[in-house]
Amino acid sequence: MKPSGIVLALALACGSAAAQDSLDERIKELAGKIVKDGVSGRLADAAVTDPGLQAIHEKIDFLLSTRLARIDRDSTGTLEDYLFTADGNGDLHLRPERKAEFDALRRRLPDAMKAMAGFNRRADEIVRRLGDASEMDRQAKTAWNDSGFRAAFFHRHPAELRQLDEAEQLDAQGFRGLERQADGKLRATGPYAQELRDRIGSTFELMEALKPYEKSYLKLVAAVTDPAARTLLSGDTATLFLLGRVLRQAAEGSDTPIGTATEGDEDKKVEPSVAFNLDLAEFASAIKECEAALPALRERLEGFAKDLSGGGPEEASVVEYLRNDRARVLLAERLLAARDEQQRKADEILNSTLQEDFTADGERLSVKKGKYLDDDGKESPAQLLEALNAIRAEFEGSIREDFDRIAERCTDAEVISVFENRPGTHLLMEFRDRVVDRLSDAIRRQGLDVFVRAYLVKEGDAYRVRADRTVRVEGLLRRAEQIRKEQEQQK
Repeated sequence: MKPSGIVLALALACGSAAAQDSLDERIKELAGKIVKDGVSGRLADAAVTDPGLQAIHEKIDFLLSTRLARIDRDSTGTLEDYLFTADGNGDLHLRPERKAEFDALRRRLPDAMKAMAGFNRRADEIVRRLGDASEMDRQAKTAWNDSGFRAAFFHRHPAELRQLDEAEQLDAQGFRGLERQADGKLRATGPYAQELRDRIGSTFELMEALKPYEKSYLKLVAAVTDPAARTLLSGDTATLFLLGRVLRQAAEGSDTPIGTATEGDEDKKVEPSVAFNLDLAEFASAIKECEAALPALRERLEGFAKDLSGGGPEEASVVEYLRNDRARVLLAERLLAARDEQQRKADEILNSTLQEDFTADGERLSVKKGKYLDDDGKESPAQLLEALNAIRAEFEGSIREDFDRIAERCTDAEVISVFENRPGTHLLMEFRDRVVDRLSDAIRRQGLDVFVRAYLVKEGDAYRVRADRTVRVEGLLRRAEQIRKEQEQQK
């Protein structure tokens, strides 16, 4: 029998604390191997209590903090060490074990211009609308027509201005929590696995939460006068899509909800109900778009499911999610909403730029008067040029500089081309951030081993507190006692 949505949601909710529980279980297992006399025995006793576990967690965090801070402080240096070795001349050479990973990044670079396509269309519109009436307008037009300036402006807001491809859209919905292993299989692991667990758990919870509102929704559908629209809106896809969006937007506190849901009250004999801010027929196009997107989404998710084969219970839960028809509709709703929100953010940034920097006279744009003035209060092309060059300098300095330093020390032309690719800078930044996140996650996973090496010594099959670490372990035990007292006061 296949597990129900509720069972899967509960399984994933339990999985959401899996890493914490796993570490706690390992600590308790260690406690059973610590000798039971003196300070060692007291540590063993404390390690199986909640206060003791918390104190040990704090100590592990302390022991790892320097290594984690070093990675966070110099993320590009961390990327350099991860990808390259340096020879006697200081030249950088790609590590053989990183070649496949680096090649995957290189293959994505041609899509960097696609990510800027929407932004470039808006920039083309600005250029088209700017005239040549003044030196100020000519300077602005030259800048916005220049690919270097566009790359610089784009990378001020890459998360908002970029157009995500299908793989990136799914990544943003938690699927970056699936990592490909050396054997080519996918597994729910790594620093982003929790994002996927949370997304799957919330989806199955939403599937259950919307059921009480289906009756109210179908009553509204029955009142739609257009027969074709009524048929479309009464289908499972429309029901899931629209109810899912109402409840999701309510949970997220959306500023532009499509409707409201009112909980039922059995005591007052009030049934759950849903209401929409527009006539239901107005949503027909959105439903059709969702239905059109589902076949391709199903195919992509099925590819994930096949690559998850042979995994453990968590991978099996992910597969159940991927192959659940209702869950796919709710995922499609999120994907379409995320795309629209991305467009809204891009429009907001560019509209703000138009309002702040330009004056519109019908279709014609001109640089806003009074914004770029010299010391005498006169319109100053020099001040405008300085502002435009500041955007370029910001990009070439704080954003690009570290990547250019790496390119300067590389000898492989293919590697150099990747690090010198201006439009693909956002991909380099994303790659760097993911490397840092994975390395940080790997360090955290070593935490208990670091604790053991720091404070314990092995005697046969048992462990004992190191003689030179007794004072520090005593401090840990005092912290556990302090936590115990704090917990008692909160009860």
